[in-house]
Amino acid sequence: MSTDWFADPPPRRVGVHALIVRGDQLLMVSRPYRIAVSRWGLPGGSAGPDELPRRALSRTLDERLGLRVTPGRWLAVDHVPATPDKHHEGLNWVFEVQIPESVEPAVADGSGFGDARWIDRTAVGELAVDHALRRIEQSLLAADTGEVAELYLGVPIQGTGPHPHESSQGRDTPATRPLDPDTPRS
Repeated sequence: MSTDWFADPPPRRVGVHALIVRGDQLLMVSRPYRIAVSRWGLPGGSAGPDELPRRALSRTLDERLGLRVTPGRWLAVDHVPATPDKHHEGLNWVFEVQIPESVEPAVADGSGFGDARWIDRTAVGELAVDHALRRIEQSLLAADTGEVAELYLGVPIQGTGPHPHESSQGRDTPATRPLDPDTPRS
């Protein structure tokens, strides 16, 4: 018997992130509370219950960086699987955000951010690692191409085949194997 995911949905986190670009630089924030993953990433936070991702990002950027903005184009959604005893699975939404040249972010006390810096696009890999780096790279690509990126731990998902953990009529094919974020996709 299969689970009724509508009647008994799994817990999921909804993360929201802003890609804020000025010329060849983008805004990154340090997150001193992060140990297992990149300490640097895109500014953002989490949506509350019944809070839409765009609204959550507006609220979060205001609370944490003093930026009063309306998120622009949706660039990416990144699925992050659950880690037992650490966190539920989550979907991280990335939006393009514009701020005037005259506005500078100011990290609020108690925001959870340690610092905010403008980083050259070519130097992002010096601060961000793992899926945070891949998410930023794919979001920049989406902003440049006008596409929307669907990601799994920062790796683009190719096609719309069966769920990665289910087999298709018992066959073991690339579309039915779990995605390995460290394996390049073609």
